Amino acid sequence: MPRSHIPYIESITDFFKAYGLGTPLHPDVMCMRLQDQPDGKLTHMPLSRVNFYRVLLFTNANLHFYRGEEKVKIVENCLCFSYPGKLESWTRSGRLHGYVVYFTPSFAGLNQITKSFDMEYPYFNFDSEHMISLTPEEAMELSRCLEEMIREIYSAAIDKIEIIRKLLQVYLHKAKRIYERKVNILPNDVKASKVLFNRFRKTIDEHLQQLVKNKKGNHPTVSEMASQLAVSANYLNGIIKALTGKTASTHIQEKLLLEAKSLLIHTDLHVAEIANRLGFKNASYFNRVFKKATGVTPAEVRKQVTR
Repeated sequence: MPRSHIPYIESITDFFKAYGLGTPLHPDVMCMRLQDQPDGKLTHMPLSRVNFYRVLLFTNANLHFYRGEEKVKIVENCLCFSYPGKLESWTRSGRLHGYVVYFTPSFAGLNQITKSFDMEYPYFNFDSEHMISLTPEEAMELSRCLEEMIREIYSAAIDKIEIIRKLLQVYLHKAKRIYERKVNILPNDVKASKVLFNRFRKTIDEHLQQLVKNKKGNHPTVSEMASQLAVSANYLNGIIKALTGKTASTHIQEKLLLEAKSLLIHTDLHVAEIANRLGFKNASYFNRVFKKATGVTPAEVRKQVTR
């Protein structure tokens, strides 16, 4: 059957089924050792989005993640972060070693749109470092926390889910402590601007996902995004221009084009259908905008992939 869209994996259970992992012990949280995963699991996950969080601690691996168009090689002693709506795929070679914990936003009580979210969970935002390297000591400290989580999830204790919830918060806090040691700490005014920028990008991404699912019919606009973020369009544009050197509308167009490229490369949708799904008034207008921004037509992008 031809592919018609980029898969959006709604649940941890669906992800386990797609990946060949069996069934998670709990629908909202699962922790496991990577080396304990079955041999028959997928070696390549096509481009997709998920609706839950995932934190991977690799102690030994041969894996490539694709974050949009960026290719990231994973080797050993590192943390990788995934969050709802993130567009990614990966390819592995051989058995992986380390740990993975999956959890839903409701299980951990997380809300990406709150102003404090980027401060509390800096590794779960659109502009975060995708991967951070760990020292052997840091990897061991996190491993101990995950082993305790695994013992609980396989136990028969009636209160094990509440214990896991608390252990997960400890783990995420330890990860934050390490993350902030590795990533440059920004001045408070820049940090506040970056929080607004990340909320802006999340809001664009949510709008685009609704577009692709035919639940919205128009492009996101700066005014719409500003209204959702409870600021004026001029203020939003000024903050983003000062922080990134690009206007808010440029960021919106870049996200639209990235979504278009992903659909052209990873689906069999006709160019006209992609234009319609992304809110362009017609295929001709979509072609003009796409070529002006990229130097090639949508059809040429698809042809390069199929060669």
